[in-house]
Amino acid sequence: MMKFLNLLMWVGQFGFSVVFPTLFFLLIAVWLQNKFGLGMWIVVVLGLIGILTSISTARSCLRSLCKAAQEASSKEPPPTAFNDHK
Repeated sequence: MMKFLNLLMWVGQFGFSVVFPTLFFLLIAVWLQNKFGLGMWIVVVLGLIGILTSISTARSCLRSLCKAAQEASSKEPPPTAFNDHK
């Protein structure tokens, strides 16, 4: 059950990693546009940076998720331990 919850946590982290950078950069772009009277170019530039950042963090999170899934599905017997000390 704990392995399943751990993998479920990774899925939530993946969703956050994809959505947050794009929204963050777009909010900064809109704020800069309103505060300093910049053109639409700032929204486009920071929007692209946000999308590229989302792609980068999504790739990294997917690698970690795949690694965690492989570790969770491994059927190796646990090492011999005394009192859970390794």
